[in-house]
Amino acid sequence: KALLRMSSKEGKAEYKEKIVEAHVGLADIVARLCPSIVCPLEHFIALCPRLQPRYYTISSSSAVFPTTVHITLAVLETEKKDGKKFTGLCSGHLAGLNVGDTTRVFVRDSTFRLPKQVERPVLMFGPGTGIAPMRAILQERSHDRKNATPEEEKQGENILYFGCKRRTMDYIYKKELESFSHEGTLTELHLAFSREQTEKVYVQHLLAKRANETWKLIHDDKASIFVCGAVKMGADVDHTLQDIISEQGGMSREKAKAYLDKMAVAGGFVQE
Repeated sequence: KALLRMSSKEGKAEYKEKIVEAHVGLADIVARLCPSIVCPLEHFIALCPRLQPRYYTISSSSAVFPTTVHITLAVLETEKKDGKKFTGLCSGHLAGLNVGDTTRVFVRDSTFRLPKQVERPVLMFGPGTGIAPMRAILQERSHDRKNATPEEEKQGENILYFGCKRRTMDYIYKKELESFSHEGTLTELHLAFSREQTEKVYVQHLLAKRANETWKLIHDDKASIFVCGAVKMGADVDHTLQDIISEQGGMSREKAKAYLDKMAVAGGFVQE
């Protein structure tokens, strides 16, 4: 009766609280919560949905690492209501692998494409593990700079907005980013450590302070914009970009959105 109730429209909130938020899986339901359920094993397996693939953005350049693929992930861990630890299925599995172990993976085409015109700037937003594709892009741009001939166009600016809670806790790839800055590949590095001051500061707040410079990069220099990370962060960056385009470009909010949409269609504004 409880399962029927929670599977109904009226039981949606109860299902979210007692099953989803409590991290209750099929094994828990059959073995612990509803032990009265009895069915042949093959029937149970036939009813179980297949695991969905987990997609991770590659965080390395194939030009720099031609025989390996790097990924950047945060292991999902939280305490369940019964005191037991819940670990994310895929992130926990990957974190538990040892050197020499194997796992099943596949590669699909990336939505991130560097501009063919190397002189065009690249504007990147990658807080937390969203830095994954930005690391790959910086590796690629660094490789291209070092191997460019005198006749080739000078590479455009590379600007990164990165954020995390505290620099002492989750400022990942710190040394690599500093190295990119030192060699000249990373032109500007804007850091938002949200928990290091009373008022929380995120990448979109830093972006808003650089409205004039950002508009010049987008409109005059035809910069490519790449955004990767949490959905809310992506929406906030999108909203801030619309504000900048509207205010600096002297256009309505609707036209500012259309401006960004046009960039997205052309591959100049990519969110993942």
